[in-house]
Amino acid sequence: MADPLSSLTGIMELSLSNPMGLITGLILSTIVGGIVILIIVEILARRFNTQIRPLNAFILAFVVSLINLFGVVALLGGFLAAVPMGSIIVLVLPVLVWIVLVKLFFRDLSLLPVLIIGVVGYFVSIYIVPILVNIVAGWLPTM
Repeated sequence: MADPLSSLTGIMELSLSNPMGLITGLILSTIVGGIVILIIVEILARRFNTQIRPLNAFILAFVVSLINLFGVVALLGGFLAAVPMGSIIVLVLPVLVWIVLVKLFFRDLSLLPVLIIGVVGYFVSIYIVPILVNIVAGWLPTM
């Protein structure tokens, strides 16, 4: 997920200037992010003896990509900045969004694996998935 300090205008300019690149990036981000999330969730699901649906990892990756694209966390962070102690909430807001999304898509998991997946998924989506998406994008032919 994008950090709360990212600007919404930069994202919107990107979508207007290169819609095919945006769609390609969204598809690649969903596939690569889904594979990474699936690996993390599968490891923890086996550890806690829980069955999961692999498709939910890709749906979660798609939702996270859309949240990054439209800057929902940045919008919510802007509203929360006016609330007392809102700056603290803004710092943990992306992790909270991840935890809520993981619990929504993987209802059979107990609270501990959901918390672990939420925190690890947030950091992986910021640092690892963009690198992997750029690596995979380098293999795609250009027109």
